[in-house]
Amino acid sequence: MTDKPQQPLNLIERMAQRLAKQEGDTLPAERAVQQPSIAEDLPVRERHFTKAPPTIEPKANEGRSQVSAEVRPTAEPVRVRAANDKSRPVHLDFRVLRQNGMITPDNMTSVVSNEFRAIKRKLLQKVRDPDTRVPVNNLVMITSSLPGEGKTFTSLNLALSLAAERGMQVLLLDADVIRPTVSNVFKSVPREGLTDLLSGTAGSVADVMCRCVEVPNLAVIFSGKARADSPELVSSKRMLDLCADLSKRYNDRIIVIDTPPVLASPEPATLASYVHQLIMVVAANQTDRQQLRTSLEAVSSCKNVSLLFNKAPKWDKTEYRAYYGYANTAAAPSAPSASASS
Repeated sequence: MTDKPQQPLNLIERMAQRLAKQEGDTLPAERAVQQPSIAEDLPVRERHFTKAPPTIEPKANEGRSQVSAEVRPTAEPVRVRAANDKSRPVHLDFRVLRQNGMITPDNMTSVVSNEFRAIKRKLLQKVRDPDTRVPVNNLVMITSSLPGEGKTFTSLNLALSLAAERGMQVLLLDADVIRPTVSNVFKSVPREGLTDLLSGTAGSVADVMCRCVEVPNLAVIFSGKARADSPELVSSKRMLDLCADLSKRYNDRIIVIDTPPVLASPEPATLASYVHQLIMVVAANQTDRQQLRTSLEAVSSCKNVSLLFNKAPKWDKTEYRAYYGYANTAAAPSAPSASASS
């Protein structure tokens, strides 16, 4: 009799325990809901969440947007725009151009201008895609067997002639870091150039690229500061990467590269494998057959090599001058003759 009245009590006890258990389950949940609002008032370093709560996700996203904003200026499109904006102006020295019998922007009908116009036409046939007319083989290297044959004379005149082409952009790169002479025909040339770019002193192409004021379609990268390891920089992998980057990034222009003579420096043999076109300047009565053969073997890694005969003996050009209207003009300073052959 004494045990039976205790059964309802056991039921009540069980219900009380169940209610107590339910209350115990709901209280931590309420605390968990309130805890993030407290954590938001604390500095980030004092939060010890094992898993980031949803309330702090916007701050994490904000951090990612800041990182992407810092990386964005190094992307290629921005660097290309920076190259156009940061390029410093340089001026041609017309006096030096005339003294050396070179093309001047104010006289594109001279004899030397017409000679390089013929050379330019042959080069463009190999540079442009026959269907789209877009420059695809746009890396053109100019060299010679020996010093003094006129490779820089050819590089400058060819760049000026190409820049006179309608819709054609040209980049002239002085890669003769041992005896640079491209800067001789410009005024107020900056010290920074190719060697600074290859050594990492200059951060990007925009820091060393210059814009010719008299020829807006012409940009120039000078040789840069003289360094003891300049030849090694020109033949390094960084130069290979630079050539590939210039060809891809500036695919709307032709890049003319002036390099040292082949027999005077080993670097042109390495550079020949980096370019699409190569023009070997051969001076009359200066380079013999054996020297020319040795030079051509050294640059044979380039698949497209052309010869340019420079300083040719003068001949009667009466018909040539009369056709272009030069027969009655005053005699201009004698200029080295040039002709090209594949």
